Amino acid sequence: MRQSKPTPSAVEGLDVQAPDPRRWATLAVVVSAQLLIVLDSSVVTIALPSAQTELGMSDSAKQWVVAAYTLTFGGFLLVGGRLADVHGRKKIFLLGLLGFAVTSALGGLAVGPAMLPLARAAQGVFAALLAPAGLALLTTAFSDARERARAFGIFGAAVGSGMAVGMVLGGVLTELGSWRWCLLVNVPLVLAVLVPAVRFLAESQLDAVVKYDLPGAITGTLGVGTLIYGLSEAETVGWTHPSTVASGLAGLALLIAFVVIERRSERPMMPLRVVVDRVRGAGYAIVFLAGAALLAFYLFLTYYLQLVREYSPLLTGLAFLPSAAGVFVGSLAAGRILGRSGPRAVLTTGLLMGAAGMAYLGVLDPASGFWSVLFPALLVSGLGIGAALTTVTKITLDGVPSGDAGVAGALTNAMRQIGGAVGVSALNVVALSVTAAKGDSGDDVLTDGYVAAFVVGAGLLALAAVIAVVMTGSRRARG
Repeated sequence: MRQSKPTPSAVEGLDVQAPDPRRWATLAVVVSAQLLIVLDSSVVTIALPSAQTELGMSDSAKQWVVAAYTLTFGGFLLVGGRLADVHGRKKIFLLGLLGFAVTSALGGLAVGPAMLPLARAAQGVFAALLAPAGLALLTTAFSDARERARAFGIFGAAVGSGMAVGMVLGGVLTELGSWRWCLLVNVPLVLAVLVPAVRFLAESQLDAVVKYDLPGAITGTLGVGTLIYGLSEAETVGWTHPSTVASGLAGLALLIAFVVIERRSERPMMPLRVVVDRVRGAGYAIVFLAGAALLAFYLFLTYYLQLVREYSPLLTGLAFLPSAAGVFVGSLAAGRILGRSGPRAVLTTGLLMGAAGMAYLGVLDPASGFWSVLFPALLVSGLGIGAALTTVTKITLDGVPSGDAGVAGALTNAMRQIGGAVGVSALNVVALSVTAAKGDSGDDVLTDGYVAAFVVGAGLLALAAVIAVVMTGSRRARG
């Protein structure tokens, strides 16, 4: 089967290249694959209570169904991005797809409490290959600034609404079938993506010379993984527990060693030129803050709906539809605007809308109406989040040499993962502190804790908006 080859400028790492005739097919394949990863996270969240009951899992084992995936996904992202750059984005993308399907099947067929977390850990490794390779393929396929903006708008619309759609899908599969289908459904979905991926994706890579920065790979992977582990420990045993402190300090030490190694390496796994650009660096900071706010937002709203309002899994999923619709529309609108203007205004407006929608949940109580409180909050925050995530993803990848596209995509995903882990742990502490201070139990107290978490999450998005105003206006997004 014939494959399109990158133009010489793409191989040499220049930004100018002839339009790829398969670029829109590439977009469809990459969006579908990335959607799988996003859907999987929220689908499994809905399925967890049923899986815990059937497999006889303890609360700690249940936590590792989520934590194991987050740990390996975040830890291996930089390695996955560099493997894609060196060995070829298409090869690594296809390997990630196949591995994701196999490990999803193993999770869906789990027969004991240990098998499901182990399968999820393996899923995270293959997702760490798939995600940065897909973003790199998308970045190198579109050379025209306006077309790239439209492409990222479509990408953001599909992926940004994926978490909310996953909540709906998880509720349907769990309530009408079994929790196992929340994982097994990935197998036919991967097969549907695999055929067009083989046919339409064009191979691209940094060069033909394979030389690994082994010390950088080891310190980077262990550093991110250890840091995420420490944050997951903080959620369960507290921020001052010895295991939390030790893991956090070890993770930071490893990441400092990673930066030192990368500065001295002839062929670094993560070239520091990727992060020193001021606008791109600000973009990574915004991704971190947005990830911290959004993952906690979805998690605590799920708790509120199921524990306080006693919604079923299906009804809980359906309640997130306004958010999914808002993200979809906001992302597409941002993609159109970015083709004609710089990112600062779109990014700032989106973040402020997201903050406003989340802050509106500060009026939440156990009897709040869906249409008067939840619907407008979810819709407005969704519109803003869609516009913001589309824009920030674009600015973290704009201007990156083609040879570093995999690493740049990996960093975007890594910052989102680490931010999510920080957000869930930190805002969980906020919610628990408010609940404990009330010295009582019941729906009112639980709701007060969730409200406090929503307000702090809104503050994180407002801080991200300040960074956008100060740091992203000195240059226009480039194609």
